[in-house]
Amino acid sequence: MELRMQAEFRVCPRHAQCVSFSPDGQEMVTAGMDALAQVWSVSSFEHVRTFEGHDKSVNAVGLSPDGELAVTGSSDRSVIVWDYRTCEQLSRMTGFRNTVAAAAFSPAGDVAAFSSYDGRVGLWRRGSDSLEIFRAHARHVTSVSFSPDSSMLATAGIGNVVKVWDVASGEARAETEAPGDAAISCRFLDSENLFCMSYEGHVSILSGLSENRLELTHSREIGGPPPASMTTIPGTSMLWCSVQGGVRALDLDALEVVAEARTKIKGMYGVGCSPDGSLLAAVGADGRCRVWSLEV
Repeated sequence: MELRMQAEFRVCPRHAQCVSFSPDGQEMVTAGMDALAQVWSVSSFEHVRTFEGHDKSVNAVGLSPDGELAVTGSSDRSVIVWDYRTCEQLSRMTGFRNTVAAAAFSPAGDVAAFSSYDGRVGLWRRGSDSLEIFRAHARHVTSVSFSPDSSMLATAGIGNVVKVWDVASGEARAETEAPGDAAISCRFLDSENLFCMSYEGHVSILSGLSENRLELTHSREIGGPPPASMTTIPGTSMLWCSVQGGVRALDLDALEVVAEARTKIKGMYGVGCSPDGSLLAAVGADGRCRVWSLEV
């Protein structure tokens, strides 16, 4: 496999923090330290429209599966719900005491989750104008991921504890310690298993959720530069991640790197993949977005 560069363009005058593809794969949304989230055409990589409303860096973007809504989280400690097509601000909510670092919509599209450096997680239920905020971890929470049926939420961050929560009740269902000191990201592979990656480069499979347990079943250190962000494609065994100075594609069945591309920028941050898995996008400290295709 080979990652082949398709485009490189500026999306932010300062650090760009995150990138996501729209559910139909026709657009990308980037955000960064200029306090904006911006939409780009995937066919031409030209600017389409802008979400403007935060006061500080926008660090996280989530898009509803039906393509109607977007949510953003910021260093100004607020989250905003937007009309995705018009960029109209529908609701701005506060309650976090520190930077909002992660955001995600449930596959069902009825709940969005946010996490903060204050160790807390917030749930927004569609139609509400408030957040349900609860203490999740002792330190920074940098990752939130919904299960395929939207009933569970996994969280991870600084410290090596990974937790799973019941979305309906907000109660903890399971937790475990993953290898390393910082579990930078965790993702549901299916209703039973989680994938977790640490800053030190450990990749792990955590299992047992059908019995409200979470156990480390397989782990290995893949080596190379430390990872910064990762994303998976539901229904496949592929994982994309950004690392210092580049991006990588991993096969989750073998826990092996199958493709990688290097950049001249050490600070590579958010990463996203198209719904069909054909494109990988990553943003970095130079304010640019880079897009690769995966060639077999």
